[in-house]
Amino acid sequence: MEKHAEIKMVPDEITSYDQLPLVLTVQDVARVLKLGVGMVYELLRSGELPSRRIGARGQFRVTRSDLIRYIEGESFAG
Repeated sequence: MEKHAEIKMVPDEITSYDQLPLVLTVQDVARVLKLGVGMVYELLRSGELPSRRIGARGQFRVTRSDLIRYIEGESFAG
C-alpha cells in the first residue's frame, strides 16, 4: 500500500498574510497560530473564530480574512 505525503497548504514560516490560502483547514489554522488542533476546535465551536462548515461531513474552514481579523484582535461579536 502506497503512503501519501501530507499536503501542506500553509508554509512552515509565515512572514506575510499574503502567504496564507484564501480558505484554511483546522490544521492550517493550528499551524499558523501555533496551537493544538483541539484548541482551534474550541475557538471555532465557541464562535471566537468564525468558520464555515463545508461538504457532506461538515468540515470546518476558516477564511483568510477572518483569521487575520482574529490575529489582529478584532471582535466578532454582533
